[in-house]
Amino acid sequence: MAGTLLIMVACLTWAIDTLIRYPLLGAGYTTLQVVFTEHLILTVLMLPFGWRYRHHFRQLSWRMTLCMLFIGGVGSALGTLAFTEAFHYLNPTLVILLQKLQPVIAILLACFVLKERIQSSFLLWACVLIAGSLIMMWSDILSLAQNNLHATRQGSDIIKGYLYALGAVVAWGGATVCGKYLSQQACPPNAILFGRFFSGFCVLALFVSLQPSAIKPMEMGDWESVAIMACLSGLAGMWFYYQGLRYIPARRATLVELTFPVFAAAVNWLFLGQTLSFYQIVGGVVLLAGNLGLQLRETKKVIQPTRAALSKQQA
Repeated sequence: MAGTLLIMVACLTWAIDTLIRYPLLGAGYTTLQVVFTEHLILTVLMLPFGWRYRHHFRQLSWRMTLCMLFIGGVGSALGTLAFTEAFHYLNPTLVILLQKLQPVIAILLACFVLKERIQSSFLLWACVLIAGSLIMMWSDILSLAQNNLHATRQGSDIIKGYLYALGAVVAWGGATVCGKYLSQQACPPNAILFGRFFSGFCVLALFVSLQPSAIKPMEMGDWESVAIMACLSGLAGMWFYYQGLRYIPARRATLVELTFPVFAAAVNWLFLGQTLSFYQIVGGVVLLAGNLGLQLRETKKVIQPTRAALSKQQA
């Protein structure tokens, strides 16, 4: 019970993130400034781990270094930029639900990068996920097709929103594969976390130097909001999540994680007035069902060899 509650708390912190991120964009701050400030704070908070694992970073192979840079530069920096920018054009709940496509990207990339085999059941659940996504986007697809909206500002914004949301899916899915590779190489989790935030901060700092006009003076209250967002969803959320995994198996954790989009939908509806259409609700349910089936399949694939090994040892 404790593990389930801890993971639910983690999901709630991730859902509350929108309550801070969305209003900051509405206050006139650019996506780059919000994400850059967030990474600056996270990097400072993680500096003790950077110092602790400094010798480990010096011993990284070139493959591990590339993976670390990808996690930070592409996954953390570009992925978060795309995710946040999508809020300008789409319902935040819709953007969050589309992130449930990440397992498809992660498994496909793992096949090519880590040489992991893809089983036939993956194709079934991947089709369910894609079908759910298309149902969610169906009303927008019809509008674009029937009313030639692609030639208007409204249609252009819709297309941009989906491209940004799906860009975040690809970036974070790829970062998952790189993180798995680093874990296989016995890289400490906190070292990966520091490397992620630090390399992401460096990439964002480069963008800021190229676009200084994207940064404007930030009110102290807004600094506090970004700090709360970074600590809440960036650090506290992950802490609660990994603490929860200590008490319950990954298979059950996968079920509990589905409370995240439910919490997000409730929070965005109650506090931001962001509701979902009928198509988006139906598509979201199908998407979550496909995500659950795919995640449980992956968990079962890990559990079975472990049980077989234990049985062999006992024999």
